[in-house]
Amino acid sequence: MDENKVIALTIEGLNRLEKEQIRLLHIDRVQVVEELKAARSQGDLAENADYDAARDRQARVEATIKENDYVLTNFELIDLDEPTSRNKLQEELETLREDKSAVNDEIMAAKKNGVGDDNKELFEICDKLAEIETRIRIIEYALKNETTKKSTKKTVKLGSKVVILTLDEEEEEEYTIVGTVEADPINGKISNETPLALALLDHKVGDTVTVFVAHPYKVQIKKID
Repeated sequence: MDENKVIALTIEGLNRLEKEQIRLLHIDRVQVVEELKAARSQGDLAENADYDAARDRQARVEATIKENDYVLTNFELIDLDEPTSRNKLQEELETLREDKSAVNDEIMAAKKNGVGDDNKELFEICDKLAEIETRIRIIEYALKNETTKKSTKKTVKLGSKVVILTLDEEEEEEYTIVGTVEADPINGKISNETPLALALLDHKVGDTVTVFVAHPYKVQIKKID
């Protein structure tokens, strides 16, 4: 990844990524180790399809863990709105760190019943840890940055939900501008690097902007949330 690139995340996206990372660390990684052990027990590894498959899965799991770890340590929250005072945030952070330690112990205990899909308790505890980790990261981010509230300026920013009117077709559409990690055009989430988002950013309601693509077109901003 480009080390100078801002990795924009919404709080929802941060939580989703945290949940994936915890399951990778506490479930998928353990499953792969067990698969490798089972494959090795078959003997000759030279033509062992199960072993090769387990090694391939291990490589994918570790690569994803590494990518997620980079994002989780280099993200910028684009929808932070934290009204709590710094002192209260610090107190909450200390409590959450204690909770995190206790939940980690719960995970270790739950793993004794296996890490398969049938161990619903383990999955639930992992999700509980994800909620705690997400809140910890939000608080740490808020404490590290001078402002803890999202901008109230009515211009299009990362995280804005925008209703636009395509002038050529007289058709209204709604998009949320997110970072590349969360982009999902089918569900109306467009990357801040797309031509449409680049045209909209820093403009206000009523502005008409040109989207520079192969066949440029104009849109008017009708609403910003």
